[in-house]
Amino acid sequence: MREYTIIMQKQLALCLLLAFLSNTISAGSLILNCKNNVLLFPEQILSTETKDLNIQANYSEIYKGDSYFLKGNVSLNSSTYFLGADEISINKPSKISTATGYVKFQNNELMLTGDKAMIKKQGEMIYTTLNQVKFYYPNLKIKGRAQFVTHDGTEQIFNSGSYSLCPLGNSDWQMKADKIILNSTTNKGIAKNVTIEFLGITIFYSPYQEWVLKGRSSGFLAPIFGSYNELGVSGGSNYQVKIPYYFNIAPDRDFFLILNQLSSRGSVFEGKYRQLITDNNYLGNGRSEIEGHYLLNKDKITNSRRWLLNSKLDLSLNAKTDLSIVTSRVSDSDYFKEIAHSNTSDSKLRSYVNLSYKNQKKNLTMSFFIESEQLINNGSASYTRVPELSINKKYKGLDGRNVVFSLISTKFTHKNSNTTTNKTGIRTHAQTKFSRSLKTNNYSITPSLKLSTTNYTMDDAVHQERNIVSFGFDSKFFLERRVFLFGTHLTQTLTPRLGYNYTPKKDQSTLPNFDSDDKNNLYESLFSGQKFTGIDRIASANDLIFGLESDFINEETGGTYLSLKIAQAYQFDDMSMNRNGTLVSQKKYSNVAMSANLTMRDFSFNNSLQYNSRTNKISKRNSSISFIINSRKFLTLAHYVDNGNNSVELYSAYPLTQQTHVFAGINGSISNSIINKETIGIAYESCCWAVRLAYFKEYLNENNYDYVAKFELVLKGLATTSSNLYKRLKEDIPNYSVNLNDF
Repeated sequence: MREYTIIMQKQLALCLLLAFLSNTISAGSLILNCKNNVLLFPEQILSTETKDLNIQANYSEIYKGDSYFLKGNVSLNSSTYFLGADEISINKPSKISTATGYVKFQNNELMLTGDKAMIKKQGEMIYTTLNQVKFYYPNLKIKGRAQFVTHDGTEQIFNSGSYSLCPLGNSDWQMKADKIILNSTTNKGIAKNVTIEFLGITIFYSPYQEWVLKGRSSGFLAPIFGSYNELGVSGGSNYQVKIPYYFNIAPDRDFFLILNQLSSRGSVFEGKYRQLITDNNYLGNGRSEIEGHYLLNKDKITNSRRWLLNSKLDLSLNAKTDLSIVTSRVSDSDYFKEIAHSNTSDSKLRSYVNLSYKNQKKNLTMSFFIESEQLINNGSASYTRVPELSINKKYKGLDGRNVVFSLISTKFTHKNSNTTTNKTGIRTHAQTKFSRSLKTNNYSITPSLKLSTTNYTMDDAVHQERNIVSFGFDSKFFLERRVFLFGTHLTQTLTPRLGYNYTPKKDQSTLPNFDSDDKNNLYESLFSGQKFTGIDRIASANDLIFGLESDFINEETGGTYLSLKIAQAYQFDDMSMNRNGTLVSQKKYSNVAMSANLTMRDFSFNNSLQYNSRTNKISKRNSSISFIINSRKFLTLAHYVDNGNNSVELYSAYPLTQQTHVFAGINGSISNSIINKETIGIAYESCCWAVRLAYFKEYLNENNYDYVAKFELVLKGLATTSSNLYKRLKEDIPNYSVNLNDF
């Protein structure tokens, strides 16, 4: 009998193939109170013996030596499965085994109950049939039913089947089908006459559905319902409905198709194609995306064609060469205000091509860059590079000696180049930097010398040239001690820092300014000696900088609890240069640059500022306080001061109950009493579905705002959060976990 029961073990183990159902659904871990210990039957401990099959029954009979009958609390327990039933019959001549009366099956992934199970072997094929089946995957939280299940070793057929990710005893949503066919050979699943029920109401029907068993599969994402306002158009609020569908074309490519219905404008078809490019004989790894929006027919209000086209290609041509191409275009400058209701604060769209080469062994980098821009939302034109070529070569010598040669040549254009203030032409900048780093355990000192020359070949102006020599040094002294602070043993580092920068005074007011602007004169900026971004302005300097740094480091984790920095420059010259290139007077001492960053468990504080000792006022400050328990419970408050301009940001999420949380994000200017962006919302999450309502308010101009409200329903494991709403909430509320499937 033991020999035949081992054969029966192999037959019944085919029930493992029911695990194919788990590949059609992806269920994330939940923080809600979803740890429901209710199971189909008490969990059985599988045998630890790999070769033995433990059999228990109240009664057993053997008929003519080739048939067996087990009755009364029958159980078969092996290392791979458990089978229980009221009765089990085994017929060796017909190679048929039958289990009846509350059939129970369990393995490492699946629990299953049914009224009757039959297993038949024909040649090398084994056929399994089960009646009135209930199945449950405890780890994946998948449950389901089927009136009749058959399996032939390759294909499984579920008649009148259903499944859901709701906990046992809860069927808030479920998918039903007249027939579900799962084929392991083709890796496909097919369902016929599919309906999706939510709270007992049918919300979707499809006569035919096909998906892959392993990997991603095609299907609908969560729809978005919303309302919005139309500037200058009467008639109150308008509605919006977005229905996204995801096509899993292949393992390396997919496609999103979205029907976006705007009541005031018309129907917008949106598509996004993505493809991974794998390494082959011709190209390296890469990624490409193409996104397009098109308003079917014409805009009901403007009677014009409206569209958007974006594309992106990131490609490794070989191990050292990368290519990046980005294009962004819309039909008109008001597209984002009137159709997309997003990016309303942006002033331009940039398209560019960037070809870069990097040889780490030779310390050589080169790049070729060209760009263009399209103005949107009443934006103003700026200089664009058409094209820019840069080369950087570094030579490493002995004892920390380094020489860096760099060359960058750029042709600048401007949409308003006909004006006298927007000069166009070619700028070529070459620089050689000599440096040497001397380091010991107690100190480091790095002197440097820079020789730079810049040539301007202008279209409608006199050609000019600038030659500048600058030098300086940066030194640090390292001290440390052990302290006991915050209830923890810490290592405190103390680093006095001394630097010097010299750049001769040169009036650069006649030079064009393509890309230079004031640089925040914070801690590191003082030691760099650079007061402007870009190349067109090289500030004069004769500064001695004093600084002090101190860190408190956890000896066990290596994390930094507290970091303090302070620095100030003594300026020997009473003249300096402003952004216009003109020499102006300056005070003897720079602003004091300070920063303090504190992190303690869930609390963090970050503050950096510039203090004007002459006026006893703070000229610039960036401050933020965060208390983060998790991505559903946090508060971040940030305050910015920039020469009298005050702005504030607040981001928060808070759980009202275990299922309900609210979230908010506000960005406003205190100086102008303007709320730039406002996002508030509320979400309800159960263990198997979630709903979210979000409200967006964004400043446009002259007290005009864009108002948008959006609503989404997510059936967890069946539909995911819409990528459009996902992206906007992720940008507007940092630290908030946008994906409702994550909880």
